Amino acid sequence: MKIKEVTNPEEQLGLLKIIIDNTWTAIKQQADAHAKQKALEPPTKAKPKVQKPLKLPHVPKPQQLPKPKALNQIKPQPVMKSTIGKAIYKPPQGSNGAPKQTPNYLSSQSNSPLSNLDKDAMLNLPKGVLPKPL
Repeated sequence: MKIKEVTNPEEQLGLLKIIIDNTWTAIKQQADAHAKQKALEPPTKAKPKVQKPLKLPHVPKPQQLPKPKALNQIKPQPVMKSTIGKAIYKPPQGSNGAPKQTPNYLSSQSNSPLSNLDKDAMLNLPKGVLPKPL
């Protein structure tokens, strides 16, 4: 039925009221059904909002400074080779083929109370043995 078919304005208003009431009743029924369905579902955790990172303005890189020169440069020391277990030859100093001379400090004293035999005996003492006191 169309509203214009009803000629009386009072009947037109009555028909309009019935249509609006039925529409709101249907909307309310759908809202109630949706609320019941949502109540049966387990609650979900709210997702945190992800913020977009701020775009920073472009800043040029600073120029690198020249490296300072060291005042006292340390030179690396050469690596010493190990001589453990190797024979080391040291040439004798002042060797000209002549026999080794013994010190003559005892014979340099002219007024010595020791006789020549005592001097020779002292010079020929083995190493580490002390002479007898006078």
